Amino acid sequence: MNPRNHYFTLAAASARFEAWWQGGRLDRPPVSLAVEHKNSLRTPRSNHANLRDRWLDVEFQVESAIARLEASPCLGDSVPSWTPNVGPDLTSTLFGAELVFGESTSWCQHTLHETADWERFIATPPNFDNLYWKTIDAMITLAADRFAGRFYVAMPDLHGSFDMLSGLRGPEDVCLDLVDAPDLVFQASLHASRAYVEGYRRLYQRLTALGQPSTTWCSYLHNGPAYIPSCDFWCLVSKEIGQDIIRPSIEMEMAPLERTIFHLDGPQALQHLDTMLALPNLNAVQWVYGAGQGNAMKWLDVYRRCRKAGKALQIIAEDGNDALQVLRELGPDGLWLLVCTPFRNADRATEFLDEVHRLSS
Repeated sequence: MNPRNHYFTLAAASARFEAWWQGGRLDRPPVSLAVEHKNSLRTPRSNHANLRDRWLDVEFQVESAIARLEASPCLGDSVPSWTPNVGPDLTSTLFGAELVFGESTSWCQHTLHETADWERFIATPPNFDNLYWKTIDAMITLAADRFAGRFYVAMPDLHGSFDMLSGLRGPEDVCLDLVDAPDLVFQASLHASRAYVEGYRRLYQRLTALGQPSTTWCSYLHNGPAYIPSCDFWCLVSKEIGQDIIRPSIEMEMAPLERTIFHLDGPQALQHLDTMLALPNLNAVQWVYGAGQGNAMKWLDVYRRCRKAGKALQIIAEDGNDALQVLRELGPDGLWLLVCTPFRNADRATEFLDEVHRLSS
């Protein structure tokens, strides 16, 4: 690979990611970055009566995505993709949850109000014919057509079993139910996981049939089924509950995948680090330390524990200097550098990529 050819190509980026999935590297680690926009984005104007109409306007969302993608130079291994999106609770809508939309996210109204309602939930099959899944399907269809091979359609955001249960019942009540009826909640979590797996299967087949590579909001690449197992809910429970009750559902959700990167979110999740690292078929870790928790360099001990366990890492670096410091400390094998602060221009981004290449030689 030519180290000076820093513009994205699918073949080069895919090769770097495949080496990274396996804990190694090619010429350098994969790098995801952005460049500041010099001009205002020419996104379509919203004349929607409310936020719900705007979120569910397929044409508006796809045209807005095209405007953003066309304004963004694709340097390094930054996948030029868009994720069809109605918010993080898409999987909860499979069981009747209605979404409430804010400016930049959505949440769902609880539909389970008593502990005994888990029995009804377990007896209810997932409904893939609901408004929100139909909207995602329409977004995929239109985006694949309008992108015309210039950009890629990513897998939507799917949250697994206990995050689904939290959306349907509320996280506090799920915690109480784990005390009052742990076996019932456990059976509900497995039912949710089966629905999650079926949802992933349907979407993966849909995108593959349209010729899309395997990628997501977490912009990795793989030529096969890959995804981001996670459990934000387990920040609220003990290590024992994470190991004995939550882990089986995560393993079920990972089983159909060839590549996995676990989304470990927030310092409270670190009590489950060993449980996560022991998951079978886990390839990589995305450690999200969170706002106000410092830069990536402050978390070298977590990164080293992950690398010692044989897992590749996505390093969420505050800026280019933070990324380079971590690279010097850990070495290039098994690292994927994501730089959060956009570079001032393409020349600065190219200089950064040159330095990553030099440090990886």
